Amino acid sequence: MADELGSSTKEKNEPDSASGSEDSIVDDILGGDRRSVFADKSLVDSNTIVDHDRIYGRDEQLAAEARAFRDTLDGERPPDLLLYGPSGTGKSLTVKSVAEKVKERAREANISFDYVSVNFKTMESYTLDRAVWKLGKQTAKRAGVSWDIPQKGVSTDEKYVQLYDIADRHFDALVFILDEIDALTGRGDEPAYSRLLYSLSRVMAEQHVDTLISTVVVTNSPRFRQNLDSRSDSSYNPNGIHFSDYNANELIEILNRRRDAFVDGALGEGVIKLVAAYGARNEGDARRAIDLLRDAGEIANSKGDTTVTEDHVRAANDSVVKNRVLEIVRGLSLQKKLTVYAAAIVADINSGAAPSPAVYKIYKLICHNLDSDIYTQETVNSHIDKAETYGLLETDRTSGGYKSGVYLLFRFEEPVSAVIETLEEDSMFDDIDSENLRETAAQLCS
Repeated sequence: MADELGSSTKEKNEPDSASGSEDSIVDDILGGDRRSVFADKSLVDSNTIVDHDRIYGRDEQLAAEARAFRDTLDGERPPDLLLYGPSGTGKSLTVKSVAEKVKERAREANISFDYVSVNFKTMESYTLDRAVWKLGKQTAKRAGVSWDIPQKGVSTDEKYVQLYDIADRHFDALVFILDEIDALTGRGDEPAYSRLLYSLSRVMAEQHVDTLISTVVVTNSPRFRQNLDSRSDSSYNPNGIHFSDYNANELIEILNRRRDAFVDGALGEGVIKLVAAYGARNEGDARRAIDLLRDAGEIANSKGDTTVTEDHVRAANDSVVKNRVLEIVRGLSLQKKLTVYAAAIVADINSGAAPSPAVYKIYKLICHNLDSDIYTQETVNSHIDKAETYGLLETDRTSGGYKSGVYLLFRFEEPVSAVIETLEEDSMFDDIDSENLRETAAQLCS
């Protein structure tokens, strides 16, 4: 037994080749000299607030924001601002960059100025109560004080009181940057953002707050104002600043201004242009382009390469597209997955366009293969329409061409091949003969 015990003890104390040896994978990654293509990776993090001199193509917007914030330095309340335009066009970046510069100037003038930014789309729920709690927590953090208000068990009114009390005691001027405000829908007929804007626009008059409080609303579309309550619409009168898409040349300049994120010579020939081209395809989204450049660098690092190449960019883009599609598809119900799959099969063999009658026939074949319930064409079209809200595809009503008559035409916003591949990763699709579906779809669309 002693021998057995000794043997057992020896084995227990011996290095495990999988976890404790000097040659383990973890040691290889964490130990030794690690070469990286990055010199300052934060510069290719789209969440980094860069100085305004790194921002390209937004001089007009920067000037408008600076003129508005200039009032703070004169002891006056800055006007409310409405920044609107497509995603990734610099709305949040420019206003935060200007606000940071104003903080520097205010500090020199002994003015206590700050800004509080909340992206409502990232909240767990889109209610007014949660929004006020979030604003209060962020304001307390900026003030350097504790926020002891629980998320539940305290009324929204009390949360407002605590929020405004902190603002009044710690700031001469405070700007609330309300990002993705459209997401703040709430539960009632009046959207929660309407009630929030009413309170923030009236706080100085009705809450006896001396702090100069103003708001900057960031949205992809100014149409959210159509749903404002008449009281809110009357008291909320922002200066509108529009942001347009970036084109490929502008994206090249934006990325060039962040070259120093990489060590000298780490960016290969054509990398910036290729990243900009991908960004231009994504509606001129600079945020996506910056993130794609960083992802390409990460892939180069993971392979031990010292130069970022076009192949790294293509691999990064494929991964981004796949992850984006996966995120959308993961949230679809069974029937929505079947309808989207049918539409993708048709679009794949029909130059990207999927007529609704053909989609419905392919959908029925899929349901027969899976012994699944078959819904009406109206329901199938409704399912696909809902997929449009996820940014997966777009729908047009058209007539003629497809056996004549009026019908819906679906076109995918994401690469069809990525949609099909992602859906087919679900074992549910293992028994489906996709080649037969394609042959049938080709006959229907001929």
